[in-house]
Amino acid sequence: MHKIKVGLVGYGSQGTRIAEAISVQKDMKLTGICLKEPDISALMAFRKGFAIYLVDSDYAGAFKKAGIDVQGSIASLLYDVDVVVDVTPGGVGKKNKEKFYSRYNVKSVFQAGEPLEVADIQAFMSTINYNKARKASSVRIPSPFAVSLTRTLKPLDIEFGIKHATCTLIRPGTEPMRGHHGPVDTIIPDKPYVADNTFRVEMQQMLPKDVTFASFAVPSILLAVEAMVVDLEQTASTESVIDLLCRIPRSILVRSDMGLHSTDAIFEYIRRVARPSADIYEVCTWHEHVEAINHRLKLVQAFDPHCVQTPEVIDAIRALASEEKMEESFNRTNEALRLLSPGIYP
Repeated sequence: MHKIKVGLVGYGSQGTRIAEAISVQKDMKLTGICLKEPDISALMAFRKGFAIYLVDSDYAGAFKKAGIDVQGSIASLLYDVDVVVDVTPGGVGKKNKEKFYSRYNVKSVFQAGEPLEVADIQAFMSTINYNKARKASSVRIPSPFAVSLTRTLKPLDIEFGIKHATCTLIRPGTEPMRGHHGPVDTIIPDKPYVADNTFRVEMQQMLPKDVTFASFAVPSILLAVEAMVVDLEQTASTESVIDLLCRIPRSILVRSDMGLHSTDAIFEYIRRVARPSADIYEVCTWHEHVEAINHRLKLVQAFDPHCVQTPEVIDAIRALASEEKMEESFNRTNEALRLLSPGIYP
């Protein structure tokens, strides 16, 4: 079997997860990880056995001093890959494209921190524009908020029709290993991915409906929560909505009455029964918080903002570099990442 050779530029909170996800795909090979500085992330990547490449050769001495063997420059990595996945801080990916990826004519996957115009496909989701991406040279993965919302709202729109949705996002104020950056003992109203209209544009491309957003940062490092009130075009019952939610891939329902009443409980459950890493690729909707009355629906769901979009990254790689059909890639990704089947848990 021909394996898709993938290069990774960056190895932060998303990069570590994407690296592991690529590594378990039978049809992919993680050729190497390109880094700038010999920090803790670089050391972890090296100790995991990944080949390390340099963005800037001026740091070669620092890597050697840190005991990290380097295989070569970013140019040598790009010469040897089919696709590069850029997981650098927001805005750096665009500079990397201009300086490296376009120069070496390598297909590219970018993350939500990059401007929309960085890629041919500005908001990639497997079930929406996989086939279009097969003709592209670059794609951009939407924000995790947009991915999780679309994963739920798109099937609801197909089944019942959506007039309007109001979504309140409650997001972790920081992430693991960056606790000093987050709020402590406070709740901060904010507008993630909305200030420059990027989030709204993403949603319009994937779900062209009237959606109103509000967002808050809270003292947490685990999962994010979305509370939604949706006005439907057709009458729906709670039972009919639950039946639909039980059929949405990459999503599950969780039961509060069985102990999954909080984000930490969901995190621990996934760690015990699905993945020791506790990376949560599924959108998790609380069963008890699904309530439909006539044309109005209320939902509350949790998701991992660090990796809910990881399955989309894997499918994007195949869309750019293989002949595999969307359904085949979708199922292959789900199986390799051990996603839970749709349904009610536990």
